Amino acid sequence: MPATDFSQSEYDTRLTKTRAAMAAQGIETLIVADPSNMAWLTGYDGWSFYVPQVVIVPAASAPL
Repeated sequence: MPATDFSQSEYDTRLTKTRAAMAAQGIETLIVADPSNMAWLTGYDGWSFYVPQVVIVPAASAPL
């Protein structure tokens, strides 16, 4: 789990909700590029509009 401002339980809940929404839409791998969505999902606060950043959320393994 990345460093966050929320608990491990909250991180797990957010990841579970994301994966449930992915499954409902038939998405196997989600690529999150919006900084606010990356922050909500992982707690990562790397606001940078000049360097491309994404979070990759696979259906079963840890996000990258």
